[in-house]
Amino acid sequence: MAKARTTHRHAAVRLKSQELQRIGWAQAAIGVCGALVAARVVQLQVFQHDSLHEAGMRRRLRRRPLLAKRGAILDRNGKPLAQSQICCHIAIDPTTVRAPEVVARILARRLGGNPAEMRAQILQAQQSGRRYLRIAASAPIERYRALQTDLESAFRHLKRDERPALTREHTPTRAYPQGSIAPQVIGLTQLRESREEGNTLIAVSGVEKRYDAVLAGKNGVEEGEIAPGGLIIPETLRRRELPTDGESVRLTLDTDVQKAAENALEQLWCKHRPKGALIIVMDPHTGDLLAVANRPTFDLATRKGLTAPRNDTPAERDRAMEPLRNRAVEFLYEPGSTIKPLVVAALLAEGAISLTSRYHCQGAMRVGGKSIRCVVHGRGKGHGHQTLEDALSHSCNVAMAQMGLRAGLEGVYRALQRFKLFEPLEAGFAGEQVGRTIPPEDVRWGRELRATNLAFGQGLMVSPLALVAAYGALANEGRWIAPRIVLEPAPVRRDPQPIVPVEHTRLVIRGLVQAVEEGTGKNAQLKGYWVAGKTGTAQKAIEGGRGYAPGKYIASFVGIVPADAPRAVILALADEPQNGYYGGEVAAPAFRQVAQFLMWHWRIPPSRREGVRAQPALFNPRTRAG
Repeated sequence: MAKARTTHRHAAVRLKSQELQRIGWAQAAIGVCGALVAARVVQLQVFQHDSLHEAGMRRRLRRRPLLAKRGAILDRNGKPLAQSQICCHIAIDPTTVRAPEVVARILARRLGGNPAEMRAQILQAQQSGRRYLRIAASAPIERYRALQTDLESAFRHLKRDERPALTREHTPTRAYPQGSIAPQVIGLTQLRESREEGNTLIAVSGVEKRYDAVLAGKNGVEEGEIAPGGLIIPETLRRRELPTDGESVRLTLDTDVQKAAENALEQLWCKHRPKGALIIVMDPHTGDLLAVANRPTFDLATRKGLTAPRNDTPAERDRAMEPLRNRAVEFLYEPGSTIKPLVVAALLAEGAISLTSRYHCQGAMRVGGKSIRCVVHGRGKGHGHQTLEDALSHSCNVAMAQMGLRAGLEGVYRALQRFKLFEPLEAGFAGEQVGRTIPPEDVRWGRELRATNLAFGQGLMVSPLALVAAYGALANEGRWIAPRIVLEPAPVRRDPQPIVPVEHTRLVIRGLVQAVEEGTGKNAQLKGYWVAGKTGTAQKAIEGGRGYAPGKYIASFVGIVPADAPRAVILALADEPQNGYYGGEVAAPAFRQVAQFLMWHWRIPPSRREGVRAQPALFNPRTRAG
């Protein structure tokens, strides 16, 4: 018995020792695990704290740009020509699409396009493991909502997280409520995409670029924790800076007048197929540009008409840039006969010629060994004895050459300077070019010939807008006013400057009325109204060389309407027209079409009875604009 108890006692001692050993091993293991956990905690909380905190914040927090609206471009009456609207890029996660055929049909129905092509895009994106496939760019937000509704309806039998995942990204775009009018004036913008700063519109040309500091807004930003639906939880908002919208720019353009000019220019463009064409309408009493229409042109919304250069040559780059070119200020040309009224008015003011001066034309005259010829009614005949008004009406080169010889080169040069033809206009356009000619002090030989050439419009380059502003001085009783394209913000302008006496401008306008009634401008006549104007058929100077390009002309007409109480100066110009090249047959009809619209649009009563040929009483205050 005693031996059995002793055996049992030893067995119990051995069992207890083994249990204690196991417990010890367990305690050691727990201690080691605790130490490892503590070490890991120290590593995470101390050594990796910053990086982990940053990673966590990246997962929880979202930084969302708040898009600003770019300022609108308005016409003079407040009609929006260009305005911003918020659209969106629409994208889908291809990995969430379980039925590519069904999704492709829905996308094609809402977005347009071929369902087979959309299905192929989805399958290709799935094979490459892409999580983002853009299916529409700058689409209206309403289209995104409609597409989202269609997808939810088609896959409502699936759980929410099993349905195709559709996402959107807000983008600003430009809309043109009045259509694509004056695109060279308004200008282009281009979308710049940035996840951090937000999508913005970058100005490329025109008023958009010239007044970018006014139009461009500043995007805002908000930061906070994101909810499962993708929205920021309001209570977690850590930072919010509201966007600052851009301010509007109000132009001097009148939408109705601009459309009338575009229509008239389109008819000229289709009939005569010139290399380029232009119509400008200006109020001579304020300098406000009511219309600036260019050809070739393009569509502001679709960019139709703009093409990339086919090769990297200067000629090809110039061709591609033609639709963007605002010829009113970016095109310099020899004005030809349209300069003659300005020379006459300025030489009268200079005292180089007088109101009673007379001139004799035999059809040609020689100056400096060169023959100056005149357009005459019959071969070998001239205009004979002429007054100043006759010389303007006949557009007589010989008479103008005689004036140039009397004034001398310095006198003719001063006459041209008087009308600011070689000065910056600062009208508010980007890319303005300034007229030029060789100053008298740089002319070493042939001074007499050069004086005569300048007097009838050769040997100088002017911009169309500078010429319109000069005619505006004739219509404004001799006061030159700087043209402008922007009303607000109000630009800094020069004060009106009297440059020629009133009696001289009236004589010149009478000569221009006679030129329309009896001379080369008959196609500009307007039933019920007096028109003063001048045609121009100028040979085109060779670019970068000397002389003139054979068979290439610039046809133009500049007119004042009504002549007895001026309300508008209108220039129509065609560069290298076909099917005729005289200013009277190419440009004068376009002038007449615009002038007729203005008389109707402004409700100006007729001031001329049919069959009356007597000169009008000029500057009648009864109908003059204020």
